Amino acid sequence: MRPLLGLALLPTLALATACGGASHNLGAAFSTDWQNDNGRSIAQVQQRLANAKLPPGAAVAVGVTDKGLVGIGLDGSGRWEHAAKLDTRPAVAGQVVVGTGGGQVFALDAKSGSQLWSFSDEGHPLVGAGDDGKTTVISLGGMNSPGSLVIAVDHRGHVVRRLQPKPLVGKPAVVDGIAFLPWGDQYVSAIDLSSGQEAGRLLMRDQVSHALEIGGQLYFGQRNLVRFDSRIDKATVHQADRVDLPDAKLPGSPEWFHDGTAVEKLRADARDSIRLFARPTGTGGKPKLAADRLAATYFRIVLGLDGNDGSLRWVRALPENTLGGAAAASGFAICDSKGDVWRIGADGSDAGKLSLGAALESCVVQGGDYRVSGGKAPGPLAEQIASAVELPNAELVTIQHYLLDQLGPLKDPIVTKVLIDLAENPRTPPMLLKDANELLAKRRNGKMYMLEALKRHYDYLSGVLRPPPVAPLADALAAMGIKEAAPLLAEHLNDPADSPADIEHAARALEKLATSDQYESLKTFFSLYRATADEQPLVDAVVATGKTLVRVGGDNGRKVVEQAVSDPLTMPDVKAGLADAIKPTPKRKG
Repeated sequence: MRPLLGLALLPTLALATACGGASHNLGAAFSTDWQNDNGRSIAQVQQRLANAKLPPGAAVAVGVTDKGLVGIGLDGSGRWEHAAKLDTRPAVAGQVVVGTGGGQVFALDAKSGSQLWSFSDEGHPLVGAGDDGKTTVISLGGMNSPGSLVIAVDHRGHVVRRLQPKPLVGKPAVVDGIAFLPWGDQYVSAIDLSSGQEAGRLLMRDQVSHALEIGGQLYFGQRNLVRFDSRIDKATVHQADRVDLPDAKLPGSPEWFHDGTAVEKLRADARDSIRLFARPTGTGGKPKLAADRLAATYFRIVLGLDGNDGSLRWVRALPENTLGGAAAASGFAICDSKGDVWRIGADGSDAGKLSLGAALESCVVQGGDYRVSGGKAPGPLAEQIASAVELPNAELVTIQHYLLDQLGPLKDPIVTKVLIDLAENPRTPPMLLKDANELLAKRRNGKMYMLEALKRHYDYLSGVLRPPPVAPLADALAAMGIKEAAPLLAEHLNDPADSPADIEHAARALEKLATSDQYESLKTFFSLYRATADEQPLVDAVVATGKTLVRVGGDNGRKVVEQAVSDPLTMPDVKAGLADAIKPTPKRKG
């Protein structure tokens, strides 16, 4: 274990006693009495750093196990392990991994896992870290602390600056000797590490608890991000260059970033499995999302969404729940509870997985400049959705409901098959079954799948455990005018396994589709049910069938219906409904 050099030589610096010639002393830096300077001071800091170069961070996934940390490069290189007793989730910043545990705060090389330094955390858990290739700035404290402890350490292990601001500081960043410390939900203080003084302050009108280096650029925010560029002084009037994610109204209300002032729990929870991952890019004009894509996770399901309107572009179903991830320079890296890291292209292509070699409690991923490439192209979107919707997992019903809504408008005939499969599967949850039936009734293609489904009937011995969705199929086929469906629907009229609703919809469809070839089947159903129909759907089915008999059966069909109307055994509601069917057709004048 390498000790932190020079720590014993530095006194604790009270913020109010820092010296130097900056426009704000440290006492004012974290005070709400500070007067808005309309972006002047932060603009000066930006001009000072305009030519500073931020090296790309390591493209790495770091997992927390019951023994410590494991890491691997997103290109599959450099798998490492580090034994440690952690009390919070680690942070990956630039080329280092920072963690706290056992009373120590430590830093590891992100690519090799070798320890760089460690020292006492003074009872403060890790909140976040930033790194610019030369200096690491660490924020310690969290919601249960009276304030924050911020320490800047160079890569040789020397303390550059130690600060104890009273407000909670979020996840920091550092660029060329300037530390950016977000606090109070609306401020970012730019601290000159050489003097300890505030060089400038950013007032944001959006919530801010993160300062982030992404792709060589600096960003501030939480729900959205503002880029640190020549327009940063306009942040106070909502005119800075900012990145907003499209409002896709996803299940679980996934977040891009959690509250940056909070300590991340060591063990991931549902909030970590329901997340958004996106990477802003561009150096001039309004920032865009890399490849115009963002990813959303919901336990085992990963969605690829359009970066402009939030529409669904691809779907991946993973074998285990997701714990974390990141957007890379191109594509995404998603980590699951088994310890696998899935590399997914911006187009949903499958670039394979990496293994961290152990089950994980949580996972942190940094995309760096890694580009996912060479993956297997995904199939049609309908089939991708089907692979997720058909998973028998009650935890996924909410996202599956969302996916069915996305499936319905697709014109691909395979959608019809997917909906039929769902409707026939006895394990489909009731909510999804209702959705599938409603969408199926609105389909206007996939005739071959519909007719094939109607050929099936409940048969326990042959494994058909649920009748086909006769009602929505009947509605769809009638609307499409598919007369080939008539003999199949007529068979379902007399199938005792079909529900009254199925029978009613089949009878109504036959009003339009039946020909004289179905006369005997219609007559059989009519004769069996006219005196026993005691549910409204069956009454409606008998009446509809009587009308069809008159249409396709000529005089014989009319006679059957007339006899039923005059028979005292015929149910009264059926008689009332058949009265119009046997009225003489008025002769046309002229």
